[in-house]
Amino acid sequence: MATGSSWKMTREELVKISILDATELSKRALRAVGYTDTDADTICSHIMDAQLRGYGPTGLARVLTIADRVSHKLVGSADMVITRESPASAQVDAKGAIGYLAAYRATELAIKKAKAGGVGIVGVSDTFFAGMLSYYAEMCTRQDLVVMITASAGPWVAPEGSYTPRFGTNPMCIAFPSGIKQPIIWDIGTSKIIHAQVKLAQLMNEELPEGTAYDENGEATRDPFKAMEGAMAVWGGHKGSGLAIAIQLLGALAGAPAHTGNTEGWGLLVIAMDPEMFRPIDDFKREVDSYSQTIRTSQPLKGNGPIRMPFDRSWESRERTRESGYVQVEKSVLDSLQGLIDGAK
Repeated sequence: MATGSSWKMTREELVKISILDATELSKRALRAVGYTDTDADTICSHIMDAQLRGYGPTGLARVLTIADRVSHKLVGSADMVITRESPASAQVDAKGAIGYLAAYRATELAIKKAKAGGVGIVGVSDTFFAGMLSYYAEMCTRQDLVVMITASAGPWVAPEGSYTPRFGTNPMCIAFPSGIKQPIIWDIGTSKIIHAQVKLAQLMNEELPEGTAYDENGEATRDPFKAMEGAMAVWGGHKGSGLAIAIQLLGALAGAPAHTGNTEGWGLLVIAMDPEMFRPIDDFKREVDSYSQTIRTSQPLKGNGPIRMPFDRSWESRERTRESGYVQVEKSVLDSLQGLIDGAK
């Protein structure tokens, strides 16, 4: 397999580490990269949420990808500016800040505006690596808001029927508050695999899943380096391809160029809505709960397990992990994070 990253690891046995220790290790590594204490805390909270939910590529291993990306230019939350603003909307120029910071700020703004006037729409330009959109969606559902979030990205994914990269992995998320703690959150990417999976496969010197990428000549490949020279495959055929194109253009609406860079200039759009504009919030949440129950009690086809609502698995995984008190992480990831810390001393 080809090589080309400054970090090289091999997949080893999983090591148990307490949630508290993993959190502290992540924060220290982010501070070693150059982030302030506040920014490191913000990014770490997101990364640990991914780790608790079992999403390894966007968990602690993501810090290593971030370190590679910002080694030549680190931009913090203090550098971001609001370029346009109205009572219901705002446009944030992230100035190249990572999406973990930019999307967090945009969501805070959208919540504030939705609470004040019913709707909050915030666009972000010039960012990258927003992580899990469901993380920001939960910020909204905790405030009894409905939210839709989209994020454009670099041209790594080919339209259906092509092998030319034309749009990003382009996730989309829609979320609803419920009458119980657990919200309903639908969060999907529009490519068969996410960028973080490819970067982790490069770091670990591993192959990609079958049928997820093409090399620069249009041949199917499992080599993550060749995939980044070629393209990832789109999810959902023509429907997924159309959705990805729409999300790329919503990124342009948010202030980013439609033709984003590979690792910069991405766009993000947050639309938060207060159900109280239309009906009492408790009435709406009862409706959400009632409908969710009809989905969960649907009869499964033979061989299928219980029918779930979107976000059920993530919620249950996170709760189980919290109760256990520890996460499992590859030793090579932990060693590399410690290497970041030691190298900054």
